[in-house]
Amino acid sequence: MIRRMEVTDAPAVWQIITRSLGYDCSLETVERRIGTLAPDTHYLSLVWVNEGSQKVEGFLHACRYETLHRPGGWDVISLAVLPEAQGSGVGTELLAHFEDEARRLGGTYVRLNSRVERTSAHAFYEHRGYLCDKTQKRFIKQFDL
Repeated sequence: MIRRMEVTDAPAVWQIITRSLGYDCSLETVERRIGTLAPDTHYLSLVWVNEGSQKVEGFLHACRYETLHRPGGWDVISLAVLPEAQGSGVGTELLAHFEDEARRLGGTYVRLNSRVERTSAHAFYEHRGYLCDKTQKRFIKQFDL
């Protein structure tokens, strides 16, 4: 079953973030960010729930992507599935459900980034009709808080 992400999903989403994506973050941060972003209509966060165990096994988090030079679309920020559930169709179902929602909400495309070393993810996206249309470097500047 796929549904919108809720704050109560934070422990499961945190597990997926740390185990599947390898990101170092706290449960409190994930909980706080879900609480902030879930009600914001510029974001769409979905979870895939195993109907038997009622366990969240995957999630997709996206935001509207608006530019001055083309119609609006959606940017997938994260799509991740627990390691033990990978290959079972969870990611495929999440992505298809999201694409339907993105169309319904007026998006004209979906874009995403995937780290260069995640070659299995690249194959996953290509198999679902996504094309790599550019190679780029990302630059970031951290602010002292």
